[in-house]
Amino acid sequence: MEKKTIGVKMKVLYAPSKREYNDDLHGNVACGFDVMVLETLVGLEMLEVSYLPHIQTSLKIVESIKDIFGDSIDYCKNAPKKIEVVVSDVSNMVFKYAFLTQKPSILCLFGFNGITYPTNDKYYSMLESVTHNVYSLEELKKAFLEYSVIQKAKITKMQEFFRGAVI
Repeated sequence: MEKKTIGVKMKVLYAPSKREYNDDLHGNVACGFDVMVLETLVGLEMLEVSYLPHIQTSLKIVESIKDIFGDSIDYCKNAPKKIEVVVSDVSNMVFKYAFLTQKPSILCLFGFNGITYPTNDKYYSMLESVTHNVYSLEELKKAFLEYSVIQKAKITKMQEFFRGAVI
């Protein structure tokens, strides 16, 4: 199945974090989360999707993702250099690419309908500065349809954080 290219596509990396589970039932839930996110991303024609599983992701999950998506996504063993936006649950890849691209990453936090970050915590301050949170698959779609607006809203906060982090 060959991908059709319509204009210039935004290069997106889905990089989930390491998940702790030790049986097929819980592994299936982890895989299901990844499948839902990837289906949503692949369904947006303006995106070119790459998938970078955590290095400790079970081969069973990686093979399942490959069986489901075939060549509709690119599979990576290493972090690609030419990515515009990272989507993750909480992988540290969101920081790497936010620093490299100066664009906010997207966090999929589907368990709650909002997150309150602890005050005066450098990690959470950095996370809040360089990411945009979505709380549903519908919000994930909307985030890409409105990404330029999200980017404009975050850029000042990101630049302030980057300047402060360097000092």
